[in-house]
Amino acid sequence: MKRLALCAAAASAVCAASAGDMSKTPGTVCDVLERAHVSHRAPDDVISRRAWTNLVESCDQQRLTFLASDIERFAKQETSLDDMFKKGDFSFALDVRRTYLKRLEARTAFATNYLAKASFDFTKKGKWRTDRSDAQWPATEAAADRLWRAKLKSATLDAFLACETGGVKNAAAKVSKKLVAALERERRRSAGESTNDFVSAIVSSYDAHTNYLSPALSNSLMGEMSLSMCGIGAEWIPEDDRGIRLRRVIPGGPLAKDGRIATGDLIVAVSPKADGKFTTLEGVSGNEGAALFFGEKGAPITLRVEHADGRRGDYTLKRDKINLDSEAASSSVVPSSDKSAPKLGYLRLQSFYVSAPTGKDDKPRSSCEDMAERLRELAKAKVDGVLLDLRGNGGGSLHDAVRIIGLFVRSGPAVQLTTAAGTVPVDVVPDETVCDTPVVVLVDGLSASASELVSGTLQDLGRAVIAGDVQTVGKGTAQTSVDLAETENGGEGTILVTNGKFYRVTGSSTQFKGVASDIILPSASPDSIREEDLDYPLPWDEIARAPHEKAWDLDKFIPELRKASEERRAKSKVWKKHARMIRLAEKCKKRKAKSLEINTRRKQLAEEKTLRENALRRSDYGFKPAKRKADPVLDEGLNILADLVRLNGGRKLPAVKVQAAPASDVLFDSLDD
Repeated sequence: MKRLALCAAAASAVCAASAGDMSKTPGTVCDVLERAHVSHRAPDDVISRRAWTNLVESCDQQRLTFLASDIERFAKQETSLDDMFKKGDFSFALDVRRTYLKRLEARTAFATNYLAKASFDFTKKGKWRTDRSDAQWPATEAAADRLWRAKLKSATLDAFLACETGGVKNAAAKVSKKLVAALERERRRSAGESTNDFVSAIVSSYDAHTNYLSPALSNSLMGEMSLSMCGIGAEWIPEDDRGIRLRRVIPGGPLAKDGRIATGDLIVAVSPKADGKFTTLEGVSGNEGAALFFGEKGAPITLRVEHADGRRGDYTLKRDKINLDSEAASSSVVPSSDKSAPKLGYLRLQSFYVSAPTGKDDKPRSSCEDMAERLRELAKAKVDGVLLDLRGNGGGSLHDAVRIIGLFVRSGPAVQLTTAAGTVPVDVVPDETVCDTPVVVLVDGLSASASELVSGTLQDLGRAVIAGDVQTVGKGTAQTSVDLAETENGGEGTILVTNGKFYRVTGSSTQFKGVASDIILPSASPDSIREEDLDYPLPWDEIARAPHEKAWDLDKFIPELRKASEERRAKSKVWKKHARMIRLAEKCKKRKAKSLEINTRRKQLAEEKTLRENALRRSDYGFKPAKRKADPVLDEGLNILADLVRLNGGRKLPAVKVQAAPASDVLFDSLDD
């Protein structure tokens, strides 16, 4: 079950909030979904089957804890959940959780007893299948025991290799302790959290981006969109069952100011109130635990850390407001020792953000306004071309995305939006153009939604050449948030609902297929994901094209640009090394099992570490003159831009407006995730 993290850049995860009074919520949710979702469907048997899967797999995705008899009993309700939900009957969700707790108690008892006595032989060949999402549930307790012996051996081997000086028995004790902690977390769950699970299971069955948000997660999402929040100041990625690995420490945040915890360190547990009561972070996903990190300004928090060099420690610091200026649009002029070479500008945008002033000293922030200012600086420097870096940009404000397109084109349609009201072209704001030079846009397998809208439209209008991974994510839908407390019947939490689809001016949707690169510069990111890999993605489709004209015919340059790029990369030692990283990323991504033989597992871990360290080095995208070669995709993107400027003959964007329909008055204020 794969869903995109809502607040990845905020290092986010949220514990389910207390459900409160959920009596009005089901009816309100059904009304919102039927009225606002693009499908305009009420929960039905198809939604019921999906919700059934969501509920069961939210407990036991790896199919190790429930028995086949439990699943057989649950299956009797597979097509009844829609009717139960409409009635406000949460009994099935409660039954699933009670059964899971019962089985987990039995599994934990077996595991702790087994680990206390086991004598593992790590010289024998064997494998532990890490992806059991399509496996059968064990038919008997004995069958479950066999699976868990292999799982426990694998976990103990990983724990031993993480710190070999402690011995195998110490490693087994650590695994046992983690299992007991996981059981205690499950025991502490309230009935209200199970009802929240039911609401989430129904809502997330509609498509890959419709979600139920607890109040805490909703606040986290708005915090990221506004470039300010109170937390620890870090980006992280989950790491198997160990905890969360810091991918970046945000400048100016509490972690950066404290200085004791660095990029690459592993946070294994957190005490949200610094009261000595730790919550372990094994298995934390993108939608769990942000409430542990976020809180009031000045509130203490203690982190239990395993450093990259093997040291360990507990560190207490205070949450603080994080002004994410490092996330804002940035630019620079690319230095060159060759006076005959084109003068190039670099522009980086990590998200499409908006904010309102939160105090008398604060100013409103907008990615469009910041982009316009950065482009004016580049124009003042008289650059001949601009490289727009949208790698890793997961989207944000689609309203800002439309305005940003207008910084590069004179007039005309930027996107076509389909909602319940029909399909309308959304035009750029005329006369806001700031950039009139050729553009190359860098994208990767994490560029999504608003990023795809901008890159796809600039490609269609002959304003930019797209370079990067084969295709972008493929998220071509718009979401709006509905606060259930503000609806007619009231309710708890917020729904982020897919209320529209957007299409390129050619009529083709970016949904599912994404934006294809003109010149493929593959990344070596292990985190890339496509819409087709998610649960319940909406299909690709197309509508009639919007009348438009191309500013330039850049397509005629693509063959020559591609040939020159391929020749450079074939001779480049940097690209040969990068190609090895690409092959390693593909190998690790395809790996579905861990070896239980120690030397083979050491090799696997070394490969994973190499890939992780390479990703960490690349995670802070941005042009750094002294380290240009350290980012081979960026380096080659600049080379392609220089070639494009030469081929385009120094021409500027025509000043005469192309004929277009009057600017649309559609309020395009949706968010994406």
